[in-house]
Amino acid sequence: MDIRQARMVLRTRNFEQTCRFYGETLALPRLSSWNREDGRGASFQAGTAVIEVRGRDREFGDLRDEVYDYQGPAHKITLSFVVPSAQEAYETLHFRDKNIPGGLRQEVDGTLLFETHDPDGVKIVFQQASL
Repeated sequence: MDIRQARMVLRTRNFEQTCRFYGETLALPRLSSWNREDGRGASFQAGTAVIEVRGRDREFGDLRDEVYDYQGPAHKITLSFVVPSAQEAYETLHFRDKNIPGGLRQEVDGTLLFETHDPDGVKIVFQQASL
């Protein structure tokens, strides 16, 4: 099997807010955007992977939509980013958004990391790369 890219698809209740989080707070480069009949989307580069954010069409309004409002996966999915320095990543994100929760902690194996979440509650872990 020849896998060329890993892509995580996140369906969001608030498309603009989630895109701001990944594009501005996390400063991930936006690769593409689209607005089609079946909804809107944007893709962001995250290392060698791509995070694809999808939202319902603006015309849908505030009506409930199980595809985008379902809460289950947010508690089952964790995005894990390996970074050169967890402390620098935390300081940078905290500078961009004072509401970034968490704080640095050291795991039993000595790994330095911190956790946060996106606007839909998807858990994101920033883990310092091993030497």
